[in-house]
Amino acid sequence: MFYCRCFSYMQQNKEILIDAVVHAVNEDYAEMANDFTRLGFLASGTDVSPIIPALEAIWQNSAGKGLADFNFRSVTGKFNQLVYNYPIRIPERFSLVIRSLLTQEGICFTLKPEFKFLEVAYPYIANRLLTDPNPALRERLIQVLFKDGLFQWKRLENLIVLAKENVSKMSTNPALKSNSLQTVSSQKLEKKLDLTDTIKDGARLFLIDSGIRRQLVMAFTEDSRLHVDELVDVYKLVEDQIDIPSVALEVLQDLPSVARDFMLSWSDSVLSDR
Repeated sequence: MFYCRCFSYMQQNKEILIDAVVHAVNEDYAEMANDFTRLGFLASGTDVSPIIPALEAIWQNSAGKGLADFNFRSVTGKFNQLVYNYPIRIPERFSLVIRSLLTQEGICFTLKPEFKFLEVAYPYIANRLLTDPNPALRERLIQVLFKDGLFQWKRLENLIVLAKENVSKMSTNPALKSNSLQTVSSQKLEKKLDLTDTIKDGARLFLIDSGIRRQLVMAFTEDSRLHVDELVDVYKLVEDQIDIPSVALEVLQDLPSVARDFMLSWSDSVLSDR
């Protein structure tokens, strides 16, 4: 029982850390502050409004003009100042993680002076968000792609570009190469961004979830125009990554299950209206 609770807690922390990196790159400082509460750096119920401007200043000063200027050590140094000015505490588990990250970043700088932390972290997270079937990460992908009820086309394009970059780096990483035929075969599969399950889940969600369906219809028609250009731009990014006929076949094979779930969802909505 203790092991199960610890594992669940660790998994939750991983998901929140993914949130934190996404919020940082999207410069969503209010949600970054809420991430600190969810991770245990702030007590539940703490007013985060005074912390938001401080986080914004730290991020902008550390990130400079872009991801290439980000330095984890400088951010940690500036964050330490917050501990003295705000009711922030460092959970014991994270003090060890932070120390480990600083050490690893130092080693990376020694081996590769031009190493940039977020240039490695964000492509990996983009790939996880787009391909991981974990329901919690699927939900986070939706949160990333919608802001104030509006679909963020540019964010989707950025996620795809970064995820493709991660796949490319992983497939050419010498540390992953092996003489094993099985390993070589699996690496060939990883040379492309596999969005099959994501497209299937998206189609299912579109048919079953009326809220998502309404938001997506609005995304294609907002500002009183059809967003065909944006859709074409997204397609151009993924056309060399996915086998359209195979994906279409996968979606069609999943239709009976989707139809059943749609009918259950529809019947529940009818009964709830009575």
